[in-house]
Amino acid sequence: MFMKSLKTYAVLAGTFLAGSFFPFVSAHAASAPAEEPLAQSISKTVKAQPGHFAVYAALSGHSPAVCLNCDDLINAASTIKLFVLDAAYDAFTKGTLHPQDTVTIHNRFHSLVGTGTFALDQKEDSYDPLYAQAGKPVPVSELLRVMIQYSSNLATNLMVEKLGVMPIRSVVKAQGLDGIVFGRMIEDFDANDKGIRNQVSARGLGAFLQKLDNGQIVGKAQSQSMVQIMLGQKFNDIIPPGLPAGTPVAHKTGWVHGVRNDAAIVTLPNGKHYILVVLTSDLPDEQAGIKVLNTLSHQTYTYFQKQTASSL
Repeated sequence: MFMKSLKTYAVLAGTFLAGSFFPFVSAHAASAPAEEPLAQSISKTVKAQPGHFAVYAALSGHSPAVCLNCDDLINAASTIKLFVLDAAYDAFTKGTLHPQDTVTIHNRFHSLVGTGTFALDQKEDSYDPLYAQAGKPVPVSELLRVMIQYSSNLATNLMVEKLGVMPIRSVVKAQGLDGIVFGRMIEDFDANDKGIRNQVSARGLGAFLQKLDNGQIVGKAQSQSMVQIMLGQKFNDIIPPGLPAGTPVAHKTGWVHGVRNDAAIVTLPNGKHYILVVLTSDLPDEQAGIKVLNTLSHQTYTYFQKQTASSL
């Protein structure tokens, strides 16, 4: 769920910050010897920083080099939308849903608990055009695209309504994705008050992205299609600014008050991939927290670039 006031900053960040100089990189990171383990560098960077940080970092197909607080369940924010995408592709494969199927746009949903209904607050969403299409049919493929690339809450709830909360949970369970708790629709506050929430761990998201990058989520073609959608992410203020300009990043961001999350598959110049998941909570200064995450991204890229270069 994204605050509309942050839209412009988030989109512009992807344009102007990628590949920029890092004046905020800590003295620890700047002076760290080349042989220092990445886990140690990351720990130094977040030490004494206000808020809670969880980090998973690993080369694709390898065990994590960093697993800092990585089993802590943290508010998923919009990273939970990855599992709606996952469930949709599972339904495509089973033939119970098709990309060309349409959904009539509406903004009234049944709560997971009780008999109440609720509507999304458009001011809290990040993609206005879908609201303007109320009463019109929109293809499932388009809903999935704007759900991931523009983090549309309305597209998310329409897809959750179409797929069902329980079937989405079943897909997550069948894929062995521990550390992923798909609870409810976006802004289902009645369910939230009952303790039904969307939560993820850094290890859980990392394991999902490992499987996705290796063609093991639904199937190889389906995994590749999901990655292609993620490469079009429009909110790029967390992991991309720590990378050289033009670095391919397939990722999903998410934020609510005090939380800034990003989960990515990053491509190195030699074509190798690594997975980086950064999750936060209780950030008293969200922009300062983002700068810390930019630094973590830069440290991770530098480490894996050197590591893979030396192994060639």
